Amino acid sequence: MKKDEDSISSAAVTFGSNLRKLRKEHNLTQEKLAEALNITPKHLGELEAGRSFTSAAMLDEIVNYFGVGYNELFLSAEQSKAIEAEAARMASEMLRNASEEFDRQYGITLHLADDD
Repeated sequence: MKKDEDSISSAAVTFGSNLRKLRKEHNLTQEKLAEALNITPKHLGELEAGRSFTSAAMLDEIVNYFGVGYNELFLSAEQSKAIEAEAARMASEMLRNASEEFDRQYGITLHLADDD
């Protein structure tokens, strides 16, 4: 049970930190964002501090308000970078495989930008 509580606490802290970052990037005060989300500034402060969490409906309001995905609220910067790096690696591998298949089928070698 303690591990689940730690995971929830960690998610709340990451969520709060990302929410604060988004608010500041949009030059909003806690009062202005709280008003837009129809919550109190105190509740917003608790969310940003990771001491409180919110409902799925409020999460929907937040992602719609800022025009972001849930990943921008729940992933740390390090996690996002790791996912982006893995996606880039996978895309590169897929292109390499497609290029090799093209060469086998048509006898034409495609040179990818990062090939030497």
